[in-house]
Amino acid sequence: MAKPKTRSEIRFILNGTDIALADVAPDATLLDWLRLDRSLRGTKEGCAEGDCGACTVLVGKLSAGRLVYEGVNACIRFLGSLDGTHVVTVEHLRGNAEKLHPVQQAMVDFHGSQCGFCTPGFVMSLYALWMRSPEPSDAAIEKALQGNLCRCTGYEAIMRAARAISSYGKAAKDPLAMERKAITARLQAMRDGARVEIGTGKARLIVPADADDLAGLLDKEPGATLVAGSTDVGLWVTKHMRDISPVIFIGGLEGLGTIAEDKAVISIGAGVTYTEAFATLSKRIPALGPLFDRIGGDQ
Repeated sequence: MAKPKTRSEIRFILNGTDIALADVAPDATLLDWLRLDRSLRGTKEGCAEGDCGACTVLVGKLSAGRLVYEGVNACIRFLGSLDGTHVVTVEHLRGNAEKLHPVQQAMVDFHGSQCGFCTPGFVMSLYALWMRSPEPSDAAIEKALQGNLCRCTGYEAIMRAARAISSYGKAAKDPLAMERKAITARLQAMRDGARVEIGTGKARLIVPADADDLAGLLDKEPGATLVAGSTDVGLWVTKHMRDISPVIFIGGLEGLGTIAEDKAVISIGAGVTYTEAFATLSKRIPALGPLFDRIGGDQ
């Protein structure tokens, strides 16, 4: 098997700007980079372990040719995992004619914020929900917010704001929706089929070109840390200060993100998330539905 071509930088879009980073530590987090390197301080650090949601941003990635956005915890999301994605922070939200974004205006009008520290995270989680479901049920709102904590406002005010967002604007007319085609084209242009390798010696990060490339890397780097969603590995860095180098990021490998059914057999790829697996598994094993809601969640 021929070795794929390589490049020594990760490429992604931050809000509306193309980014290329050639100097990235394997354990560098998106949150630190946003706040310290880009001065985008609307994204907050609360728990630094992916629990409170104050650091929520949207990350859009191509999946089967479609651009799909999800809310993620920037505090435990590593920069190396962002190759070929669109990162959206709270600073990118905007309404029409210099007005507040519908999510922001609803939070203001329904008194959904007091101290405001957690508010950007709530806004981004509600934004992701609104883009998926402009008229969500209360159950959907609660599920979307289960990764966000508020210690002073009270959740009922935020629930009222969430129910009212579509009265301030249409999700289909949101700038993120209107720009979807252009962003999709830009992300597709970043897909060059190359392996990403940054750093030297042990302090390296690698993004395999595909599943076959991953297999070859594992043969040569059996001690490397594999990172997909980083909900565990992120805490090894932020809480335990562990050295995780070298790191191989596999979250973007489409070859690991498939679900197939053949008679009584369900095959689930190693990169499939709880949310992606839920629809298939809950049909076969209904009792898994409530369990997934407890241990998984949108964050």
